[in-house]
Amino acid sequence: KRLGVKASEMESAALFVVAAALGCRCGSCFHVVWNQEREAAGLDQKMSEDTTSSVRVSVEALKLLIEEDRKAGR
Repeated sequence: KRLGVKASEMESAALFVVAAALGCRCGSCFHVVWNQEREAAGLDQKMSEDTTSSVRVSVEALKLLIEEDRKAGR
């Protein structure tokens, strides 16, 4: 937390290692179903299985990356 890490999970770690080895970009978008920091602070833990927001964020992020690549001629 002191270094600004927002999340951690094993699957994305593997993706980032492979992306670094291949010299390509990689990203992760999470749908949080439980948050230990919120629990420790006594905040609500309302469960939601609706992944709509996560998918929308992912699609919009990809659109931005594609637009940047096109402008850069990649």
